[in-house]
Amino acid sequence: MADSQQQHWLDQQAIERLAQHIPFETDPQTKAECIEMLRGLVIRSGRFINRDLFGFEAEQELRRLGLWDRLAGGA
Repeated sequence: MADSQQQHWLDQQAIERLAQHIPFETDPQTKAECIEMLRGLVIRSGRFINRDLFGFEAEQELRRLGLWDRLAGGA
């Protein structure tokens, strides 16, 4: 796997996990930091990551945060 492909895969995994975690985070500061990390990942790599790779829970959170359309296959 090429380095950039591997990085995009790692970013996709991080986006998925963060998006799944955020709704359950109870500490407001930690939640805000997770959202900022998620935004940064999506802005940096989203156009290279196919949105079809994400599960339902991650999709719902990404939509809620307005990040869904930044993923490949978006508007």
